[in-house]
Amino acid sequence: MSEWQRYSAVEYSRPAALAEEISGRSQIPIGRANKLLSDSAERIRRLLGLETDPVCRMDGGVQFQNVAGIVLVAPRIELEIAPKFLGDAPGWREDFFLLATLSSHGRLLDRDGLNSAARRTSNLATLIARSFLEMCSQNSRRPIRSYHRLPHTGLSLEGEFDPEELTFPSEDGFEQEVTTFTSTNSYNAVLRAAALRLFGIVADADMRARLERIIQSLPRQAIPVRLNERRLPSRAWLWQPAYDLAVDILRGFGGTFDPKNLTAPGYIVSTWQTWEDLVSIALRLSFGARNVHVKSRHRLGSKVVGNVTSVVNVTPDYVIAIDTDYGRRAVVVDAKYKGSVDRGSRTVSSSDTYEALAFSRATGANEVVLVYPTTIGSRARALGFVGSASEFANIEVGSTRIRAVEVGVRGVAAAQGLRRFAGSLRSAIVSAS
Repeated sequence: MSEWQRYSAVEYSRPAALAEEISGRSQIPIGRANKLLSDSAERIRRLLGLETDPVCRMDGGVQFQNVAGIVLVAPRIELEIAPKFLGDAPGWREDFFLLATLSSHGRLLDRDGLNSAARRTSNLATLIARSFLEMCSQNSRRPIRSYHRLPHTGLSLEGEFDPEELTFPSEDGFEQEVTTFTSTNSYNAVLRAAALRLFGIVADADMRARLERIIQSLPRQAIPVRLNERRLPSRAWLWQPAYDLAVDILRGFGGTFDPKNLTAPGYIVSTWQTWEDLVSIALRLSFGARNVHVKSRHRLGSKVVGNVTSVVNVTPDYVIAIDTDYGRRAVVVDAKYKGSVDRGSRTVSSSDTYEALAFSRATGANEVVLVYPTTIGSRARALGFVGSASEFANIEVGSTRIRAVEVGVRGVAAAQGLRRFAGSLRSAIVSAS
């Protein structure tokens, strides 16, 4: 097999005969194709810490659940899994990578070499480079500096020195040790090395020029032998996302680069956790961080087992405070990913209803909003675009009102896409008040 092969699937879509397709195109035994899929599923499960297998076998095919991304199945065989709320429409990769970098649950897959042909504008290497460049550009005026004691030779006395050198200086002056606030440090070494790695595989001329400027602006130095995920000093905390991505880049590209075949690392995420992170970011953008309480515990009641009494707590995803004409009101917001919506039903499951009632009672909030991503391929595809939101269920139990809404995600990587998503989510929640 001389050419790269890419196979595509959409999370929670109809089971597909993917093993048969791989076997037919790659001319490998069907048993080998099934083994490749099983091994990839186990690796994904282990990397993301999933409790269940992300590949479900049913109706003679396979269905991917709770994961999305791009992964190497075998040498020169790639598999891309689009999340259910993006589908496989053009531009889904840009949206996916934005969400993956926003979320703390995405990671570059070590040692996965993926084809990144220059003729494709949406290849993963280009997306990674674009994200890395944007992160560095935002903080370019605040370079990472740290204090170091460095050797210095000069005719003036500035630091510690050997008394004998006062009598017998070298031709260049006195050899001393000077404490310097410098850009020469391990953090910049990692950033420069990542820019060099990207420069070698990105074909876009503008991006290569921007990467070269980063390379030239940082001091040449050896990178740390061990690449660890480290917390940057507090004065450089804005660089943390760029540093984390740089570490992933160096890990992911390690040992796979072949000049004859441009390669890029695989990227995989846990979709339901990524969805929670997106909702959290949107709520903070639209309501302000101080008005959004994330994963706060609330007492629901108590239970007695034998002679032991213990407290029963519940933890809603978010409790937000909304200013109204009658004062501030609390609204519980729960990010939902899997449910009856996936099966084509426009209802809220009984378990989600009971959970919402428990949240309402524990927090004292009479309004609960369940937020689902619009599944691409549902009855109204247009609703899948960012900025759209629709209510599909309204449940009243006593004084508690539970509303379920779908919010579109497609196009979130476009200009102002994230703010449009946040705006539509805010409108859907405020209308409940």
